[in-house]
Amino acid sequence: MKQKRHAKILKIIRENEVKTQEQLTDELCAAGFEVTQATVSRDIKELGLVKVSSADGGYCYALSNTQGESPKRIEMFAKAVVSLDCALHTVVVRTFSGMAPAVAATLDGMFSKEFLGSVAGDDTILIIMQDEKKAKEMTKRLAKLFHGEETV
Repeated sequence: MKQKRHAKILKIIRENEVKTQEQLTDELCAAGFEVTQATVSRDIKELGLVKVSSADGGYCYALSNTQGESPKRIEMFAKAVVSLDCALHTVVVRTFSGMAPAVAATLDGMFSKEFLGSVAGDDTILIIMQDEKKAKEMTKRLAKLFHGEETV
């Protein structure tokens, strides 16, 4: 349940300017999650969310792009990643159901400058690389990052 809630939180903050924990709590409740402000506060800390400037001059929650928080998220999501593979210039990351959006958001924060783009479904992430060589390199890096092993 926690993993699905984390995935939903990341989806909510990507699609909306969430300015307060109360607003995030309300959004989660509307989506069917029974949460308290204390739970949301812990989730924000675990996901490494930060407040950034919003369009209206205020602040809203966003996924941190700093490397300092990434190891915590990687450790949290390592068990969610089922497999990694590559096909031509595409890296395919399989996760447990409901986890792909959260894992993809973390990878986007860490590596988005290194790939052309990513798409996340419910349990699959496609990462588009510039070429086949870079796809193989990224697959190896992710395997080492998530599982401490090398593939391909």
